[in-house]
Amino acid sequence: MVRRLANELSSTTTKSIGIGQVHICATPTASISNVRPVFDKAGGSIARAFYMCSNYILQYEIRKACKQRCNDEKISVFIVDRWYSSTCAYTIGYKNTNGPPKESIDLLPDSLFKWPRDLCPPDLMIILEVYDDVRIKRVSDRADRSSSTQNTVDDPPQASRNNPWDERLSNDTELGQRIISAHHRSLGPLCIKKVDANKTPDEVVRDVLDITTTQLTDKVRALFPMTVVLTGSHCSGKTSNAKLLAGYLGWQFDPEIGDILRDKDSLVADGHLSGDGSGKDGNDWDTFVHEKECERDSSCPQSKNRVVETWHIGNLAWALLHLNGSDSLSDEKETMLKARSEKALQKEMKYRNVVCIHLQTSAETTMRRRQTHPDNALRLPMKNEQEECMNLCSFLDHQVMALLNEHIQKKFILVLNNDDDGEEAMGQKVSEIASYLDSLK
Repeated sequence: MVRRLANELSSTTTKSIGIGQVHICATPTASISNVRPVFDKAGGSIARAFYMCSNYILQYEIRKACKQRCNDEKISVFIVDRWYSSTCAYTIGYKNTNGPPKESIDLLPDSLFKWPRDLCPPDLMIILEVYDDVRIKRVSDRADRSSSTQNTVDDPPQASRNNPWDERLSNDTELGQRIISAHHRSLGPLCIKKVDANKTPDEVVRDVLDITTTQLTDKVRALFPMTVVLTGSHCSGKTSNAKLLAGYLGWQFDPEIGDILRDKDSLVADGHLSGDGSGKDGNDWDTFVHEKECERDSSCPQSKNRVVETWHIGNLAWALLHLNGSDSLSDEKETMLKARSEKALQKEMKYRNVVCIHLQTSAETTMRRRQTHPDNALRLPMKNEQEECMNLCSFLDHQVMALLNEHIQKKFILVLNNDDDGEEAMGQKVSEIASYLDSLK
């Protein structure tokens, strides 16, 4: 199973998700496998001590291999046949006849199942479960193969012939169930999955490969740099919070591209409803903004984290606002706008994790901030301030949330109310965002 999984990962998955070398490991490791029969024959606490030590020897060999490839930017994958969880499960699951009555695994304290603090736990542990009759038959078949063949260097290592576990498991069906239960209670592995191993070998490999590929994809993507996007309606606090967040994290800050490009001397009341604020047709303006945003995306180094205000999601929401207020409203045009924005999003997400922070505010907050900070009113002149503030909050909030839910994974979306004013409130908001971003790593 381990060998076939490694072959599948090496031949296909490494190319599709960008992982590095795939290593096959086992406990006991190959370096001490020759002395395994001696300890198996001794049995008892001596055998358990040997298997416990073998876990640390494996950790040493894994770290040594990682150190040799420290300049490789890709993730190295180590597939391990058994490890500490196996040592723990077999020790707890088995009670020799002279000991106390067998306790229920579920009633034992959690402390018995914790990984040692000085032993690195795996990112993923897969438990292969089989019915008792299937296990008994496989044990019998393995014994026949071991007695009739001589292992070569290229063969997978067989269990020691002095190993008593095959006989114990054949004679005591409850023992196998206790070992599996103990595996499930393991505390340490970041993720534990079970697989039905009663199927054919091909089917089991496929199921294990699907789980492993998913976990590896998440692991690789967690290492991607971030594009953190702050969206929201007019006066929602995008600029202030984005600047403060970028400074706090030490990341690049990209302000709203439309605000940079807009000619502030040509703004007219309600001009934002049709395009650049001058009252001219918005079609060319929205295309211009989109192209400039794409240019800025391309100019940002792929390895650099950044905080962006509004970005493609917000730009598209504004474009739909312009389309909604124009005489040329059509489903075909809306489809075109969404398609080009989606293409830009997909391009960015190929190399970066796109995380969206949507700041929601009420129309009352928008009006208050326009009065408190006159620059906001100058940037977006309005004829009927109350009515337009209500329209903007309603339309932009609805459009942005619809676009986020359609294009961004749920775990990469954080929606926050930002009606509170003041430096203390803004500091708390940025701290909350930073904690959220840290939880994604």
